[in-house]
Amino acid sequence: MQPEKIGRYEIKSELGRGGMATVYHGYDPRFEREVAVKVLPPELIHADPQFRLRFEREAKIIAQLEHPAIVPVYDVGEENNQPYFVMRYVNGGSLSDRIKAGTFSVEAAVKLLEQIAPGLDEAHAKGIVHRDLKPSNILFTNNGVPLISDFGIATFTQGEAGSMTGSAIIGTPAYMAPEQANGEALDGRADIYALAVILYEMLTGKQPYQADTPLSLAIKHITDPVPHILETKANLPIWMEKVISTGMAKNRDERFSTAVEMVETIKAFQRGETPTEIKKHDRPTLKVSPFNKTFVSKKKRWRPLAMIAGFLVVILIGVGVFLFSGNMLPLGFETPFPTFTAALPIETSSPLIEATSSIGETAATAPTEVTIPTLPVIGGGDKIAFLRNNDIWVMNVDGSDLRSVTNDGVEKFNLEWLPDGQTLLYMAGKTVKTVDIDSLREEIIFSFISAEYFESFHVSPDGKQAAFSLARELYVVPFDLEKLSSATKKRELLAMDGCLFYNKIAVKDALWSDDGGKLAIKFLAPSNNVFADTIRIMDIKLCQDAEPIRLDEFPGARFRFNNEIINFDWNGDLLFFLNSNVRNGGFGDMGLYNTFTHKLEKLAPIEGYCCYRDATFSPDGTFVIFAFQDIRLGPDSSINLYYLPADTLSTSRTLESIPLPDGFFTRRNDTPLPAIRPAQK
Repeated sequence: MQPEKIGRYEIKSELGRGGMATVYHGYDPRFEREVAVKVLPPELIHADPQFRLRFEREAKIIAQLEHPAIVPVYDVGEENNQPYFVMRYVNGGSLSDRIKAGTFSVEAAVKLLEQIAPGLDEAHAKGIVHRDLKPSNILFTNNGVPLISDFGIATFTQGEAGSMTGSAIIGTPAYMAPEQANGEALDGRADIYALAVILYEMLTGKQPYQADTPLSLAIKHITDPVPHILETKANLPIWMEKVISTGMAKNRDERFSTAVEMVETIKAFQRGETPTEIKKHDRPTLKVSPFNKTFVSKKKRWRPLAMIAGFLVVILIGVGVFLFSGNMLPLGFETPFPTFTAALPIETSSPLIEATSSIGETAATAPTEVTIPTLPVIGGGDKIAFLRNNDIWVMNVDGSDLRSVTNDGVEKFNLEWLPDGQTLLYMAGKTVKTVDIDSLREEIIFSFISAEYFESFHVSPDGKQAAFSLARELYVVPFDLEKLSSATKKRELLAMDGCLFYNKIAVKDALWSDDGGKLAIKFLAPSNNVFADTIRIMDIKLCQDAEPIRLDEFPGARFRFNNEIINFDWNGDLLFFLNSNVRNGGFGDMGLYNTFTHKLEKLAPIEGYCCYRDATFSPDGTFVIFAFQDIRLGPDSSINLYYLPADTLSTSRTLESIPLPDGFFTRRNDTPLPAIRPAQK
């Protein structure tokens, strides 16, 4: 019998039913929107007493997945002992439906993958693996935009491995990576394997392996060589064999490291470019890029008893979906690393002051000149703040005096210095916080938990205004801590009598010009039937008295760039850095855009190779800091920070990175997001 309500959600009809869940078409009266409500069977709780704890803990984290290519999870809850998810209602059919209607051309398949790949990489960057990626879990909006759905059985790749996981092997055998079918620990490359299987099916209309039972199908993924796609469909490009064999490599180390990397490889082949093999260098750790490897099938040791037991568990409890593995990042204190020094060009001064000191109560020394150590100054800045393992670290611009200022391990973004030079502002979830770099005191500035999106918050150079994107609407209000801390509703923000409220486009971010009279906003703009990140410079000096004046807009028709701009920075005048996404959740190409010439210059200063992220101007604009990860090293590539003169970026050469302890960045998908403090006088 269909329920009338689940929680606050009014149920309209049943959309689908299976052994693992029932999905309803619902209506949310609070936000006045259509939703999909997925209800899990109560047997899950009875079969696993710890399920409810995992459900509550991990569902909240999955609900934080916010990406245009992912069906958002709006809410989670429990009704009559039945857990449920509330998701966006998407009614444009699935990829499975479209494959049944006919095979895809290479161009159409790549166009689809190009739209969903950044979303998959975003999940992997957060340590979340889908585990059940398949055509029926790729849904389409009415406008034909593909979205990844059903992250409900996702697993977390970090943390308490094995401490709260059941013995069941979860997923769909037709798309299951060998390590997944074998019951091993997973990372994002299991989803890359499934994506390659989906590509095979889109192009041929068939799955790569056929078998009579799910168990025997899973075994084929472990033991059988990757089928030659050209034997199934001979009119495909020859290089597609290489793409499929790399994406479906039995050894996960031989696969593409990210979904975007797979897409970019295909696009390179389409342009007629042949990825050149990387020759061995003196460094013994150097590896060939995945798409340059010749696939050789290998017999892999597998564990039939473990796999059969896993499938029996699935059959017995009727579960293959919506189990969670409790792999969350542990919270803990990390001992700061020792101080390091570097030989970089610095500007210093050593003022002398007079000081007196007493020994005991009767003896006193004569006035003595004492040298006060001063901070090195490079590019008009003296300190760098950045993120490592979700915590904030600070150091001098030469790499010395490295120390952590937070240790909670909570994911952070939007890192910036406040004008006082003592306080860092950052965001965690949908909350804006500050931390004093000396006292380490943290304070909550502003929190808006009810918003679907809260993506940026930036204080003006004079510290008097704040520009932020809330629910994809732009607010420019006074930076009044008392009023902001008490605002919980949109009308309360509007009542602050701010300079601007702008909701004509879906704004994701906003950066200030040097004079505080202009904003560079990042927003979603339609482009070839998809939405693409776009930057618009607006003059807001007249505030609400007139429509903001549009000064420039790019990429648009000015130059070609990826649909997703992972990071952008503005020198407050004419120049912008842009970063695309190629691998590891945000490392990609780096470009410098000039608003005077309207030209984009692609930059690859580290010997001409990819990949870069978080390029940021120094306070005086003469230097730039960025993170680099050498694509030539594959999974062995580490993250290094570089702080270089801006006028040297056009020349590819060997450069020295900021000296940090060996192995300092321990995660390949770390997001440093460096921020440079203007030199303190």
